[in-house]
Amino acid sequence: MSSGREQRVAKRYAKALFDVCAPADLDRVEAQLNDLASIWGASKDFRESMNNPRVSESSRLAVMVAVVESLGGWATEPLKRTITMLVTLRKGAVLPALSEVFAHFVSEYKKSLLLEVTLAQPTSEAAIAELQKKLSSSLGGEVKMTVKTDPSLIGGLTVRLGDSFLDRSVAGTLQRVATQLVR
Repeated sequence: MSSGREQRVAKRYAKALFDVCAPADLDRVEAQLNDLASIWGASKDFRESMNNPRVSESSRLAVMVAVVESLGGWATEPLKRTITMLVTLRKGAVLPALSEVFAHFVSEYKKSLLLEVTLAQPTSEAAIAELQKKLSSSLGGEVKMTVKTDPSLIGGLTVRLGDSFLDRSVAGTLQRVATQLVR
């Protein structure tokens, strides 16, 4: 988990990067930041090379360039400058938070809504696409969904949007009825 200081740094750099990115490049930059954050989390050697005070700036930059080259090169020049600055300043540890904050800015820009939908049982792709279409229409923006299944719901679904939670499951309805009967 990142510290409050790392979050502030990540937010500052993510906002600056977002402001200079062309709208057509947002998805590529977001994807590359996500890849870098994943590599950061998965590779202890990578983290140590960026955080070790004994590793020179040129060596840290060479490691970052090698990692990015393995991903197919830099997505954009502004991303290259941003990551280079973070590595130079020994702030590589903000990569995961930077990725998360940048994704949030992109999501807000696209007015997309990231929903977590939990269904009682697996359903067809067509039904999920129809649900996504209806949610997009009613929420007034592009909807991206992650779909899970949870048999304990008995039937129906739940939808989570950030801190908001909509429970239209049989289990949730039974629980609400039981609570009202107890009163």
